[in-house]
Amino acid sequence: MRPNLGMKVCGWAIVGLLATGMAWAQGGHGSIVGWGGQIVGVDLSADFTAVAVGHTHSLGLKADGSIVAWACGYPLNDYGQCDVPAPNTDFVAVAAGSLHSLGLKADGSIVAWGRNWYGECDVPAPNTDFVAVAAGEGHSLGLKAASAGGGIVAWGSNYYGQCDVPAPNTDFVAVAAGAFHSLGLKAAASIVAWGRNDDGQCDAPAPNTDFVAVAAGDGHSLGLKGDGLIVAWGSNGSGQCDVPAPNTSFVAVAAGYHHSLGVKADGSIVVWGSNYYGQCNVPEPNTDFVAVAGSYEYSLGLKAASAGGGIVAWGDNAYGQCNVPAPNTGFVALAAGLFHSLVLKADGSVVAWGTQSNVPAPNTDFTAIAAGYGHSLGIKGYPRGDLDHDRDMDLDDFALFANCMAGPDVADPPPGCDPIHFARGDLDDDEDIDLTEFALFQTLFTSPR
Repeated sequence: MRPNLGMKVCGWAIVGLLATGMAWAQGGHGSIVGWGGQIVGVDLSADFTAVAVGHTHSLGLKADGSIVAWACGYPLNDYGQCDVPAPNTDFVAVAAGSLHSLGLKADGSIVAWGRNWYGECDVPAPNTDFVAVAAGEGHSLGLKAASAGGGIVAWGSNYYGQCDVPAPNTDFVAVAAGAFHSLGLKAAASIVAWGRNDDGQCDAPAPNTDFVAVAAGDGHSLGLKGDGLIVAWGSNGSGQCDVPAPNTSFVAVAAGYHHSLGVKADGSIVVWGSNYYGQCNVPEPNTDFVAVAGSYEYSLGLKAASAGGGIVAWGDNAYGQCNVPAPNTGFVALAAGLFHSLVLKADGSVVAWGTQSNVPAPNTDFTAIAAGYGHSLGIKGYPRGDLDHDRDMDLDDFALFANCMAGPDVADPPPGCDPIHFARGDLDDDEDIDLTEFALFQTLFTSPR
């Protein structure tokens, strides 16, 4: 079962804080495309459902429950962070630390491998009932199921107290690991943070309730409340924690290196903090925005589809990272690297500019993007119901679908059904194929491409 993380996490992907993470494929299983500082050497062509990025290695989770790992830069695989232990089966989630890897099994156990200088791969007993994992620079976190108390188990490097989960260690619904600190979200929508706190990044202000999203910069944190209020804490040397008045009606947050961004319900963007390169000066007209991204010293904003779906970029442009290529329309998602920008178009293609601008061919069928220090990742996908991956839903798909129908609450493929087709046919993600999926399949049915 796919873990429900319960909150959104976004931020500047180059720094240590929240520099590693996992992204789920959308709209079906797909392939992974990586470019920039990548040395892959493994097959990334099909059936991936999630990715995770460490310091110099990447992990891909496949629909069949196996993990594919590859490295880039130095050290390549010197610590075995890409050597997935056997049996490489039944994984449901992955996380990547600096030089170690974590995999969560369907039975609730955690497998860890790679560098083990601090015991970050020594999962404490009992290794059961886990539903989520996270990895920091040299420490690991596992979230227990609500039925087992919803506690967080932490192990590995504890120099800054990043493994000392504050009491009461119960009722957590999500977990995240920074380089040297840890975060947990409680069922009551409060944030608990512990570990390195030299900039106050662990001091979530009171009242610590009603958070729906968080974002992290170099040394500061942002939390968006359900009522549209932004709370900021941590390093404030450039005013990045001084949310301008009126602090109301925000619907999204993002963090750059030393600046912060928020999108208002009216479609305007508010930016505050370091403005050395003009990264806080939103170009006019400041309207119709639906998403933002912040990087080292520049900012990106995405306009609504009704306003053309264009990208607005401002701030440092030394490497052309603010020069949006024409035609600047039809975009649906954005990501900011150190000195390069990525956007996803509605047609599934990716446009990139700045220091990393060469998207590998074929530039089609992307469903999600991410930008790192000097490399980029994109997840490819297929339409829901496309069981044979020929990009349509026709009688061939129906034959495979019918062969895999087994009734409600039957989690295993029936005889003659390929497990991959069974996973693709589970259209409502309830781990079976029954009449509910049949009704959904009928709505998706088209004709041969």
